[in-house]
Amino acid sequence: MAALIVGIVHAGLVLGVALRYGYDVGPAAYPPHIVVWRYGGLVVLGALPVWLVLEDRLLLPIALITVLAGLAFYAELTPPEPTFRDVADLEPSVDRPTGITVIEDGLHLVKYASQWYVWTVGAGLLGGVEHMVRARSRWLPAPGWEFHISGSSRQAVLVGLVAGVMHAAASVAYAWRWGVGDDLVMVIWMLVGGILMVGVPAYLLVRHRLVVPLTVAAVLFVNSVYSQQYAGPGDPHALYAGAWFIFLGITLLTGVLEYAVYTVRVQSEQSG
Repeated sequence: MAALIVGIVHAGLVLGVALRYGYDVGPAAYPPHIVVWRYGGLVVLGALPVWLVLEDRLLLPIALITVLAGLAFYAELTPPEPTFRDVADLEPSVDRPTGITVIEDGLHLVKYASQWYVWTVGAGLLGGVEHMVRARSRWLPAPGWEFHISGSSRQAVLVGLVAGVMHAAASVAYAWRWGVGDDLVMVIWMLVGGILMVGVPAYLLVRHRLVVPLTVAAVLFVNSVYSQQYAGPGDPHALYAGAWFIFLGITLLTGVLEYAVYTVRVQSEQSG
């Protein structure tokens, strides 16, 4: 119940401030199913990390959402305030109002709210990493949930598949909004890449206890979307979704390095 209350307050704050600055995000701006998607999504985004703190004692998910929300609120509440201009005011060749409004120096909270599903998946991935680390560590406090992690191939494949599908759905949905993936072949390519991009690091985490690859994958995913919102030339998320094999290679390289460090440490302890 506490997590749900926080989620509702979170949604109210985001939407309230956005409405105060004149953004068209009220219920009348969307059809009913989009209202449920966006408003309900903000509740989920605010409630999930709090629920994970209370139930599983995880800190990374709430840290990620706090940083993202804090950046959005800070950018929105500090000068300059958003400026709404008709296209006719910006293009001298247009001699009458067009009805198309361009917003300068704003939309920070709108962008944060629109991509709630991306931040939620990112928080879930980091939460999974933290849970695994703390469940297997002798030095860190144990998580709140006690379920058996066998590390078997079957369990690792299942976890990798679930994590990969969630990531692929969020990544491709966001890419679609930017016009990336206008044909079936490209969509299939991004879906396969999205599953492998997170599924393989998740498998390595469960099966071989490699923490860094999934952490890096989650950070790359969240950063690609965040950078896309404020990108200049280029499309960071389009590059991420289309050239996923490059980023997968980066995550696997970090896994090799982590494995090497782990092997050296074990050999050092045994020789000592």
